[in-house]
Amino acid sequence: MTVIEIKNKLHQQIDLSDEKLLKMIYALVKEYKEEGEDIDEARKNLVMEERERYLAGSGKSYSWEEVKDMAINKKRP
Repeated sequence: MTVIEIKNKLHQQIDLSDEKLLKMIYALVKEYKEEGEDIDEARKNLVMEERERYLAGSGKSYSWEEVKDMAINKKRP
């Protein structure tokens, strides 16, 4: 099922839903959105911390060959 098909089916279901189901759907969407914002903010903070370490010269840099080797061999530094 494509995303468009899912959206259309959800719209149809919402149009036919009673108050109880609508409140449950709303609570689920609200919780998902709030969690997503927290994750996005945490990810942004992590990237900024790594950037600051890199700019200060204390971060680790990798050559293209090292990166490629880690990706091929599924190794993490």
